[in-house]
Amino acid sequence: MNTKYSVYQNTLEELLILLQKYNEERWAQYFKESLGLLQKGKPQRSIYHSLNAYGGMGSFNDSVFFTGASEKEAKYGLELKEKLWLECKSKKSILKRAVELLHITKRSKKADA
Repeated sequence: MNTKYSVYQNTLEELLILLQKYNEERWAQYFKESLGLLQKGKPQRSIYHSLNAYGGMGSFNDSVFFTGASEKEAKYGLELKEKLWLECKSKKSILKRAVELLHITKRSKKADA
């Protein structure tokens, strides 16, 4: 992956490990999708997908506590959650997302032809 997104990717991967370890399957699946989008070369779609987890009632921000984790691991998980948010906010680009959508639309039209 592009080094521009390597911190984002590493944070996602580390967070996924903790989510799976502490049976946070709903969020593990959610962020697996973010990671998959990134690996498919759609970094902005991945970032927007990740950011969507943080809004509203019952959001990732409200509902993940790493139940059963040691105090040290729970703290690390919460730090990763914050790090992911900050990384997404710093990498988010409406213009780049629009370009991604344009490329997707062009590929779809070629496939339909």
